Amino acid sequence: MDQLVVLQEIYASLSKGGDGLQKIDIKAIEGSCPEHLGKLLESSRKGRIDEDVCRELSLKLQDVYEIKRLGDICRRVDLPSLAINTYNRALSLCRDPILRPVLQNNLGQAFVHQGDLAKAAFYYQLAADCFAKEGDHIGLAHVLGNLGSAYRKSGEWDKAIEHCYRSLKTFEEKGDELGIAQMTGSLGRIYADMGEKELAARYFERSLTDFQRLGDKRSAAWVLDRLGRISGQRMDWDKALCYFNSSLSLFEEQGESQSQGIVLSNLGRIYLQMGQATAAREPLERAVLLISRQIKPSYQNALYCLAKTYSSMAKNCLQEEPGRSSSRQQRLEASQLFVLASNRYHELASTLEEGQAEIKLAEAMAKSRSYLVRLCGDVQGEEALILVERAQTFLDNAALNANDGNKAGILGLQRIIAGMKEVYSIGLLANDPLMLTRALNNASEYLMGGTQGWASEEAGGFLCQALKDINASVDMQRSGRDATEKLQAAAVALRHAEKILDGKESSANRFAQAAEILEGPAANVSGQCQAALQLIAGAMVSNSLNKIDDSNSILTWDESVYLLPVTEKGEFVVNIKINDLHDPESEPIAKTDLPVLEISKEGYVAKDLILADGWLVPIKADLACKSYGQLLLPTIGQQFRESKEMPLKPEDGREEPHERALTDANEVRNEVLNNEQLEFCEAAKDPEIEIEPQESPFSRFKAVFLLKVMTTLLVMLLAIEAILYLI
Repeated sequence: MDQLVVLQEIYASLSKGGDGLQKIDIKAIEGSCPEHLGKLLESSRKGRIDEDVCRELSLKLQDVYEIKRLGDICRRVDLPSLAINTYNRALSLCRDPILRPVLQNNLGQAFVHQGDLAKAAFYYQLAADCFAKEGDHIGLAHVLGNLGSAYRKSGEWDKAIEHCYRSLKTFEEKGDELGIAQMTGSLGRIYADMGEKELAARYFERSLTDFQRLGDKRSAAWVLDRLGRISGQRMDWDKALCYFNSSLSLFEEQGESQSQGIVLSNLGRIYLQMGQATAAREPLERAVLLISRQIKPSYQNALYCLAKTYSSMAKNCLQEEPGRSSSRQQRLEASQLFVLASNRYHELASTLEEGQAEIKLAEAMAKSRSYLVRLCGDVQGEEALILVERAQTFLDNAALNANDGNKAGILGLQRIIAGMKEVYSIGLLANDPLMLTRALNNASEYLMGGTQGWASEEAGGFLCQALKDINASVDMQRSGRDATEKLQAAAVALRHAEKILDGKESSANRFAQAAEILEGPAANVSGQCQAALQLIAGAMVSNSLNKIDDSNSILTWDESVYLLPVTEKGEFVVNIKINDLHDPESEPIAKTDLPVLEISKEGYVAKDLILADGWLVPIKADLACKSYGQLLLPTIGQQFRESKEMPLKPEDGREEPHERALTDANEVRNEVLNNEQLEFCEAAKDPEIEIEPQESPFSRFKAVFLLKVMTTLLVMLLAIEAILYLI
């Protein structure tokens, strides 16, 4: 099998998923470096791309088409720097005037993904110049769409809307139905990112209608996914579930496992927001299996939601009914679920650069809770002490990653766990009354320190008083005095705390049980105090954990794997209001407002395509602007080529290619030339590099004119000086 075909199959697998790579015989690979390509294929089968192998291949491959496809693979698996180097090498070897603008455009996409919008615009312009030589009328719309999408990724909403709106109006003027559907979807994407849900839904619904009329099922599936997410943000759960299931059915019909995984991840997130963790588990577990580990941020978001789901299910197992504690079996099940959550958080943290501290905190807290939940009435002595010590170890790790917002809560929980440890150590000190008394005193003091910052200050005050009375009763017993009065006072304080909580928290039931123990005859003060302190410590741990673990917040990573402060409603703060922008339906932008650039009269046939916001569209161009990478429509009418079917962009920001499996290298080369999909990858940061100025004929004319003027002045000055000398 030819090397180019293997590279194409790897690229298609990253896009669609599936098990097509398993059918390729490594020994049958033919070409200049089959050994290295075999290693790349082997790593791809395992769900990852080996960066070192890609680097070696980029230097060893000699065929420009093979190098180009390797660059596409690197770009798709989030290796933009390596993709840039690979594309540059392909450009240095390229002698094909048709392939050259394709490489320039893809190089621009890699720079956008790296966050360098200025360089991206520069390379888009180089590609646009090449496409412009054929005189393509509708090219302006596509390049504007590229730039609009880039500005969307950099958060420059006004520029994003302006460019995409120009593109949409051009499509409408020229009657390009597919282009209209694509660009209305792009505008919907911008408004969705801005938090303008109503306006985004209007554009997506229009786009969906157009795609369905055109028979583009894949694009329709992605729009349905987007509409599902917007409905989820509106908390319109039934409609959201309907959209996601419709999208999932379309992708299943086409056998695209990667796309199914992304929709399943969004479906699971909706169930999680609805508070139905059990329903969320199955789609999220499927999503993690279907989405490639190198498809960011879809894999990260799916992992996070799955970990959150395991944690929510564990807490549901621990829900206590009035008058009854959760059983040992329930606690063991909850412990196992917390371990699963911790493992998922650990895997997620290893893939992140931003938001790693939050995930490490969640990992440590889940692991600590997996030990704490196993503590119940029938776990005592050394076993209980080991569980508490392990929980304490992971809690210390959590404190290292805690921010200012939850640092105090974790420190308070550490005091409570320390008190709990003293309580459970009492069973090992029965033969040493002095050590037993000291352990009870220490436990009371630690727990008193943990009452600071209690959710209900009044309840916390009564709880602190009860602990003081318990501590005093222990001292009275050691001195041989009757401790009944102090035990009764502690019980009264606990009853007051229970009344204030009024069954709103699980701790209220434990306070009632502890009060009942202290109200009994003072026959064994140490035993009574120990049992009461165990219940109080358990209640305090539960209360503190509920404060630290905010189950209502769901983290989200954007397409550049930056952490967004998204709440359960999917809302986040933006720096621009929609009313600050001109109404996109009000007035068209005149063609005279667009910059004009003189270009060479030389022309050649360009058969390739350029992408607008992740959607494949044919491009022709007439004139180009060096500063913005925009093409200017000519004033005369021309014939247009028919648009080809192409997909929308999924959640991870990468366009899902619509390429069939190829078995012949020549077919692959023709595919690159005739159906090349120049996917757009996002810009995440503002550009900081200036584009080198392009010299124009007008600039040269001005320079010559200024030189002549300066020469004339110099001659005149010399003449005057000579006359003055002679005088």
